[in-house]
Amino acid sequence: MNESRRRKKNGEKTVWLLKKELKSIFRSRWLLFGFMLSPLFAWTFQGFFLNFLFAQAIEPEHVYITIEDPYANNTAGQNLYDSIVAQYQYERLLPENQRFLKFSNLTTVSAQDGLASWNNRTAPVWVYIPANFTSFLQQYNVTTLIIYVNTGSFKASAAAERVAIFSQWQVRVTDLNIDRRTPPAAEASYGHQLAIFLVMITSVLAPSPYVSKSFAGEREQHTLEALLVVPLSRLRILGAKLVAGILLSAFYSIFTVVGIVAFNYLVIVRALGSLDSAAQIAYYSVSTTSIPLIVFCQFLVLLCAIGIGIVISTMAKDQATSESVNNLVLLVPTMVIGILGFTGSISQFGGLFGAFVWFIPFSHAIMFLNGVLSPYPNIAALSINVIYMVAFTIVTLIIGAKMFEREAIIA
Repeated sequence: MNESRRRKKNGEKTVWLLKKELKSIFRSRWLLFGFMLSPLFAWTFQGFFLNFLFAQAIEPEHVYITIEDPYANNTAGQNLYDSIVAQYQYERLLPENQRFLKFSNLTTVSAQDGLASWNNRTAPVWVYIPANFTSFLQQYNVTTLIIYVNTGSFKASAAAERVAIFSQWQVRVTDLNIDRRTPPAAEASYGHQLAIFLVMITSVLAPSPYVSKSFAGEREQHTLEALLVVPLSRLRILGAKLVAGILLSAFYSIFTVVGIVAFNYLVIVRALGSLDSAAQIAYYSVSTTSIPLIVFCQFLVLLCAIGIGIVISTMAKDQATSESVNNLVLLVPTMVIGILGFTGSISQFGGLFGAFVWFIPFSHAIMFLNGVLSPYPNIAALSINVIYMVAFTIVTLIIGAKMFEREAIIA
């Protein structure tokens, strides 16, 4: 009987503590406003920025071209090359608003020089007419034009699309395939890479104010001692604060979804007037089917950030110190991981730096997103990513609980 009463009282006290934490959250309107504004601003700002970049797509671009078709005269490859060169020279006499190809310059290069320029990223667009261009057309009634394009550049993407359309005017559309080749470092679409970058930056830093206020803030205001004398286990106290943090994270995630939807709308509106709007929308927007995965990944990132913040906050003397140390500890790895995830493979590094990258829990968030959105996801690897982030969070929470035990002894 006494045991059931004790459990009932502990349950009531846990509910009281949880209500206390929720009241402290909703009492701080600026905290809620910050959680609402952060994802909205990040996504809508990027949408307006992409609008600006889309506007640059009509500007002239430097194009490199190579012909290896061995036939000297009156062949499909030579005719296409001559047509592109002639159109470029003709357009130089026209006002900019009357040009179609819009080349700022057209440079003929050898295959070796073209490949070198492409590999070192000095060639935004490289048009390659291969040696089998005419022979394939004669033998199979279809041939292939290879266009290397830096899809990270709106100008380059637009120029490559104009080259493709112009080439299909010269060689019948049904007879010409366009093989677009993009930088090998890109693991996903621009929208996906952007999602990774913003999830890393905003999700890691967002919990800092709440975590610092909930722990170091209570110590600074001398309310932590009163909380520690409540007859509840430190794990229950920590759990109540964690639940409040998770609910706050859910609030943050809702506005992340709203921000992504607003971003997609801005991309679609601006891309509708382009020559290849469907391809541009697919590349620059965030796939709606990936939004649940992004939210799930963001949730794991938030948990890891909260766990790290708890450990820092339990050791800090006041809220300002807690926030400063937390931001300092998280900013460097967050920026490194965010930039690596935005520009290339997160798992391509070896040695000590590779081990450092792998140890950071946010690296596994990027690996998870890249993995689930790849054509052939590796379930075992994805499971390892999730397990690592969850285990990292549990370990930090255990350390935080031990810190609470230390606070209880001191109190």
